[in-house]
Amino acid sequence: MLDTLYIGTSGLLSHAKGLRVVGNNLANVNTPGFKSAQLQFGALFEQGGGSAPAATAQHALGRGVDVVGTRLLLKAGNEQGTGNPLDLSINGNGMFVVRRDDKLMYTRSGDFQFNANNVLVNGAGDHVQSLDANGKLGDVTLNDLARNPAKATTTVKLSGNLPTPPTPPATPSDTVLNGVTVIDTAGVSRAVNLVIKSTGIGSYSVAINEAATGGGVLGNGTLKFNGLAPDPAYSTINFNYAVAGVQPFAVKLDFSAVNSLLSPSTLSATQDGYLGGVRSDQSIGADGTINVRYSNGQTGKGQRLALADFRSEQDLDQVASGMFVQKGENAVRYGLAGVEAFGNLQPGRREGSNVDLAEEFGNLILMQRGYQASSHVISTANDMIQQLFDMKGNR
Repeated sequence: MLDTLYIGTSGLLSHAKGLRVVGNNLANVNTPGFKSAQLQFGALFEQGGGSAPAATAQHALGRGVDVVGTRLLLKAGNEQGTGNPLDLSINGNGMFVVRRDDKLMYTRSGDFQFNANNVLVNGAGDHVQSLDANGKLGDVTLNDLARNPAKATTTVKLSGNLPTPPTPPATPSDTVLNGVTVIDTAGVSRAVNLVIKSTGIGSYSVAINEAATGGGVLGNGTLKFNGLAPDPAYSTINFNYAVAGVQPFAVKLDFSAVNSLLSPSTLSATQDGYLGGVRSDQSIGADGTINVRYSNGQTGKGQRLALADFRSEQDLDQVASGMFVQKGENAVRYGLAGVEAFGNLQPGRREGSNVDLAEEFGNLILMQRGYQASSHVISTANDMIQQLFDMKGNR
């Protein structure tokens, strides 16, 4: 009879632990990246045996219940839109890798930001890790992306209409395009003027003059047309921008997009150089690449975030704030978003808790009923023992 008390007590203790697990799941229903757990129960039995005949062999009697352990449910949680381009959720396999002091930790929660040292961190201040081409982990930083150096102009692309000269004896007028921008090797904006003269049917001379000095000649060339379109052999003109105080650099004028009609001039020019810029914005792409935008309109790319994959939930221990640590050695594999079996990232969103409220409230009732049933077992066993004592006292 005393064994029955122990069995009932084991039920009380086990279901109390189960209630703790369910309560912890419900308490973390709004914790980003939290993974719910299930308590695993195991029945206890004593060894069977004795001298009974084989035909009536004694079966092992139960000794109650014990907690075998907890099982993590690693299914994805509900996605939550945040509007922050640095927040990320993982669509598929993988966990983010962060470093706290010298310890690596793992999470599905992607609430990220850059701190005062331009290092990407999560809400707890842990450093988010990147993965380089050699498979080495490192902090994600913007320090190498602070500025975008200037690029000198190499090509000026012209487009629009170059007027066809009038029929003789009318005198053709020059076509002048002033203030064509070029960027020098020091990142300074300069300007040149183009003077285009007709030298015959479908043929033109082009003079390139420096605008700042009032017309210093930088170069000359010939432009020819086959009907309305430029002759490919005479559609480009090269010159060197060489003036005092400026390191010379070569520039190509490309007239391949120009046509020739009787209508007025509509020539315009664009060039491929740009001034230096400073970082003005940053975001993270679906492949985990850090993307930055500069004040000069250019963009740049930085490191790629590392993702980790584990063989099973048994290789992970959950700690505070939806974070996990590795249990076994060689249980983790690192990779990049969208590569092999790793999922893609979704910017502006983060993964919430995967706690299922309906399921947990059902588990809550089960734990309560299990606890209640175990208490009844103890009460009944106690009543039977009391009856035994009463029988002895009344004899």
